Amino acid sequence: MKRYIIRSLKYLVFISVLYLALVWLMSMTSYSVKVDMWTLLEAQLCSDKGLWLVVAFVALAVFYPRFGFMTSRVEGVSLEHDKVRLDNAMRLYGFEEVGAEDGALIYRAKGMVKRLMFMYEDRIEVREVDGGVEIKGIRRAVARIGYQLGAYIHNSRFEDKE
Repeated sequence: MKRYIIRSLKYLVFISVLYLALVWLMSMTSYSVKVDMWTLLEAQLCSDKGLWLVVAFVALAVFYPRFGFMTSRVEGVSLEHDKVRLDNAMRLYGFEEVGAEDGALIYRAKGMVKRLMFMYEDRIEVREVDGGVEIKGIRRAVARIGYQLGAYIHNSRFEDKE
């Protein structure tokens, strides 16, 4: 539950900063009348639509951990035999192995910019389950990595077996 609240607060801060950046851009590009950013922000948020905007931001932040993270299962993968393919799929999307924990491989994003883009929620956990692996983490990374790993496993059938 603590992790859920932290993720929600991070997302609320992220969309608030994004909104402030958009308001600042709007105030800078106003040609007819130069308006201060804070005056524009006050005018927007003190209306009924501004109130609904705040409610929408809070609602998005509250539900973000539910739809922003996922677990994907890729069949036919073994951590022992397909470690190179798994590492290649992770490297393709900018992740590197940082260790193992309770039988699961832990990957993190490479570089500060990539980690910041993921709001430091860049931990991808790969655990072996019956008949495959389970990839757990932020939705957009897990979906891409799962698809890529599945393609690597599918294409491995055509490799020369010696």
